[in-house]
Amino acid sequence: MENLVAQAVGGIAFLVGITAFSQKDDIRFRYQMMSFCIVMGVHFILMGAVVAAIGVLINAVRMFISVKTQSRKVMWFFIALMWCMTLPNVTHFLELLTVIGSSIATWGLFSRQGIHLRLFIMFNSFCWFSHNIWLGSIGGSLIEGSFILANMVTIYRLYKVQRAESDMQYCEEYS
Repeated sequence: MENLVAQAVGGIAFLVGITAFSQKDDIRFRYQMMSFCIVMGVHFILMGAVVAAIGVLINAVRMFISVKTQSRKVMWFFIALMWCMTLPNVTHFLELLTVIGSSIATWGLFSRQGIHLRLFIMFNSFCWFSHNIWLGSIGGSLIEGSFILANMVTIYRLYKVQRAESDMQYCEEYS
């Protein structure tokens, strides 16, 4: 019964999270990802995945803070916090993937925008996808797989917009 509740919470997280990756606006994307991380934290607590729970709850706070500041000091604080809080709880190598992915996503959130931001987030999703398959989190695996696909579509849409803007600038310069 506990696993069923945990998987149901993962399903709710799926609904919250999938809408985040359809966002073109970076601020809305970050707020929706914060909400997703909180729900996933509950999911991982119910699954007994301590490292993952700590990681996504830190990621929720990181998402909120990254809307307010792009400070490198804050970025490094969150990366250090992630490693300090999760490393003592790691019992299997695959749990480290969540820490590595989250660290790279943190760097991206504080230093990149647009397509580059989403590429770092997509790398993070591949790390979490691998972890969730290993953990047996059905909802978590579906979520990250969907994130990867939705992120690819959004990256393509952003690329098309950038390409169109670039083409228009070129035409204006040489007309």
